[in-house]
Amino acid sequence: MNWYEEQIEAARRRSEDEIQAARRSGVSSLDLSGRMLGTLPESLGSVTALTELNLAGNELTALPDWLGNLTSLTRLDLHANRLTVLPDWIGNLTALAELHLGGTGNRLTVLPESLGNLTALTELFLNANQLTALPDSLGNLTALTRLGLGGNQLTMLPDSLGNLTALTWLGLSGNQLTVLPDSLGNLTALTWLDLAYNHLSALPDWLGNLTALTRLDLTANRLTVLPESLGNLTALTRLDLAGNQLSALPEPLANRTVGEHPVNAPLQAWIDDTCTTVADPADLDAILDRTRRGGMSLISEDGARNLFISLDGDQSALVWEGDSDVMISWGPVPPGAPPGQTAGDAEYAFSDPWFTDEPTDLTEEQARQAGHEFLHTGRRPTNVQWVDKP
Repeated sequence: MNWYEEQIEAARRRSEDEIQAARRSGVSSLDLSGRMLGTLPESLGSVTALTELNLAGNELTALPDWLGNLTSLTRLDLHANRLTVLPDWIGNLTALAELHLGGTGNRLTVLPESLGNLTALTELFLNANQLTALPDSLGNLTALTRLGLGGNQLTMLPDSLGNLTALTWLGLSGNQLTVLPDSLGNLTALTWLDLAYNHLSALPDWLGNLTALTRLDLTANRLTVLPESLGNLTALTRLDLAGNQLSALPEPLANRTVGEHPVNAPLQAWIDDTCTTVADPADLDAILDRTRRGGMSLISEDGARNLFISLDGDQSALVWEGDSDVMISWGPVPPGAPPGQTAGDAEYAFSDPWFTDEPTDLTEEQARQAGHEFLHTGRRPTNVQWVDKP
């Protein structure tokens, strides 16, 4: 047995021990995340008192039928596995309030209609899969307040999404949408709408009816003109329009300062399992001053983007996890190079004339600058070069 196999076996035994302990004690929460599990121990099906189960960051390719017996679950986290199919029995877990299936790794292409049975759901994250369509039954989930669908391959949305009138956050970035259904105009509780990196060439007038919006992201679409109705969005504190083909703004927008200076979006900073809210640059500096080699994670308000910062003098480094990518810093952007460069992997980086010959560490100042840029823009920092994490 090689080292890797020994680690997997040790993780399996530790998981089995924790499952047995949970069964005996009757605990309601169990965390088996990051255990390299390719399959789930069948004994987990007997821990029927569980209300929260975290299986994120494993190597699960399928979910066993007996998992559907855990009908008391209110929170199930399966993000960052290797799932390609979501079984029909998921619809039996009708107590679920939170279901996480996004993150790099999962590759769901379709969703079962039974998902519509989960009418207690308030949060559903399906980002970074390979979904090309959504079931109409998704419109049954009328208790949803947060729905993450970014980083898929959606070309259209079902009209039934207009039934989700409790939604306050809707993430649709990184798809292939060319039009938006009129029914989305019913989502008047939305405060955050992310439509970045789609194929939209025009926006509907009804967008101006979403007057609760505080943030609207339209980055990198194909827009040449904006509807006058956007001027009705008087609650906006941030409007992202970069990467379009706009020559002018509607007069109601042109007369306002929204979007000229992006507002710092709150982040969550995690150090040694302790979470702190980062609301402004001073907060971030104070937290970075406490960070040592163990590093810290900055997580966006929607939980979809994560910047891990390791501060170690001139040997500092970064790891980025977004809607559909996990990347590591290659080094600072050299003089004259375009900002925010990425390479598929090290082989491509070596052959790219803009990338340095070898990966280099960052200075602590450069790593801090990246953290401040993330706080300011909510996106992957552009002051470093990135390659896909192997």
